[in-house]
Amino acid sequence: MNEKELKQIYKFYKNSKDGFVTPDGYAAVRYGKKQFVIIYNGQQLEVVNTQLQAKNFIKKHRTFQDM
Repeated sequence: MNEKELKQIYKFYKNSKDGFVTPDGYAAVRYGKKQFVIIYNGQQLEVVNTQLQAKNFIKKHRTFQDM
């Protein structure tokens, strides 16, 4: 996906109550009743229990990707 497509997706989902999307392509999507699956570049990275855990995982993953 190019940057323009990522921005459009981010704008569309920015007020979602069932997860979130970041401008750089990460998504945390509701998985079951209480969990979230984190997706990046079409791959499932992790399943977590809260949005806070998802945000922390994405932050760590970004740091790892920059190395």
